[in-house]
Amino acid sequence: MINLELYRIFTIVAHEENLTKASNILHVSQPAVTKHIKNLENELNVKLFKRSKYGMVLTDEGKKLYLQIKEAINILNKADSLFNACQDINLGVHINMPNAIYNNGISKFYEENKNSTINILKLIAEHMFSMLDKQELDLAFSKRYSEELYDTKIIKFINLGYLHDVFVVNANSKYLGQKLSKNDLKRETIYTLKKFSSAYINLKNGLEFKANDEINIKNVTYSGIIEILKSQDIIAVITQEYIQDKLENKELCLLDTDLKLEPVEYGIYYNISNKSNELNKLIKIFKNNC
Repeated sequence: MINLELYRIFTIVAHEENLTKASNILHVSQPAVTKHIKNLENELNVKLFKRSKYGMVLTDEGKKLYLQIKEAINILNKADSLFNACQDINLGVHINMPNAIYNNGISKFYEENKNSTINILKLIAEHMFSMLDKQELDLAFSKRYSEELYDTKIIKFINLGYLHDVFVVNANSKYLGQKLSKNDLKRETIYTLKKFSSAYINLKNGLEFKANDEINIKNVTYSGIIEILKSQDIIAVITQEYIQDKLENKELCLLDTDLKLEPVEYGIYYNISNKSNELNKLIKIFKNNC
């Protein structure tokens, strides 16, 4: 019997040419995607992909199969959408939030709600709250932000856990091997995110600036901080979970300091006017799986 799901997974990997991207689209783990492709190769007794530094490249046999089935898979996907009452959920995710933090919840939701679809939109905080207010989003997944950014009578926050703001430098920094005190840090220029971000508020509160103190904090975007760290010897405060891969690869290093910043809440925002059953199910699953 033909396993159509294997062919559907194959077409997504072939189109994306990348296991990580395919994994995110399918909301299953990368090893699971690899296993499904291997199962299809075993069934057909052919090699469908070869790995390269650019990603997953189709073999000649793989190209032939992809050209033969991609239109058929598209037709089946459309038919499935047409004949199944599919409830879409628009999920806003903060642009810097790592997929690993919320993917488990989404995978669990799909296991239990096969006729629903989650549309994920990567957004900055201002757009996220604006769209929640207009009910263009059903749910938003993010760090907790200052309540100045949204109407607390309309939009509610549910805590799911904690993230950790840390001091970081590049791998060649002169600051490595030192332990900086709070006073040392106050004398340095420190780069962090926008003034309404938890990282900025956390840093400013932690350094306990007095009324006449010069506040040497530069507010930069996340991508801007990462770029500056590549070329300049600066100190930055950023959320550790956002840069975990760079810490593991030794591109960035944690700075040893006397100041330990408070953990930061993360969770989900929703508009209290939205009474969707699917939304309530997703909120419950996020509570239990993040």
